[in-house]
Amino acid sequence: MDYSETVKKIKSSIAFIVRFNAENKPDGTGSGFVYGKKGIIVTCNHVIKDANSILVKFPNSEFMLAKVAIKDEEHDLALLKFDDDKREPLELENFDSIKEGMPVIFSGYPLSLQDLTTHQGIISAITKDVTGIATYLIDGTVNSGNSGCPLMNIDGKVIGVVNAKRREHSDLLEKVEKMSLGAVSLHGVDLVKIYQAIINNVQLGIGYAVPASYIPEHKDIPNLMDLENKLENLKKINE
Repeated sequence: MDYSETVKKIKSSIAFIVRFNAENKPDGTGSGFVYGKKGIIVTCNHVIKDANSILVKFPNSEFMLAKVAIKDEEHDLALLKFDDDKREPLELENFDSIKEGMPVIFSGYPLSLQDLTTHQGIISAITKDVTGIATYLIDGTVNSGNSGCPLMNIDGKVIGVVNAKRREHSDLLEKVEKMSLGAVSLHGVDLVKIYQAIINNVQLGIGYAVPASYIPEHKDIPNLMDLENKLENLKKINE
């Protein structure tokens, strides 16, 4: 199947995200996409967690600063604000049309690549955990860095948000990912670095995505100065 027109349509709205730590050094990358309104990016919360600062970049654009607007740790989602009104939000698919076995595509920046990469697959299952939270299981190649990218139907309409961290034994693997380099070595070889590379690159043939219905709604928060001016004006009227 030819997805070239779909990729062309959605490409300019999918962002490469870089997280910086307290020392202002790059500390991880991920993906995100413009959603709901211009100037808002959806991504996974773990992509920007504990970030001191965040930069985002779209195809054929420079890096620009982004700030966290909303965090939803329960569903591992986050909304970022950025200053660019040229990027159109991706369209949302009708939730009633989402079924097991339907073909899907997802476009993002796996393995820290800065070139947008698109994969195809199917929704292999729709599951729910003990709390009732739904997850889409994807028969497709999901890699580290794909977290936050849009899961879409073949027309480029958003179904969900891909999450590369949702995997079996994720708690154990996360502990390995957080180990300090140099903690374990053998004959001068840093085993932690090897373990982390294996975790980030091994593919088990199944991916996960959070349904788009969980994406939090963004509401503009009035500027504090505007509120103060309004209060002053109210006082003058009352006087």
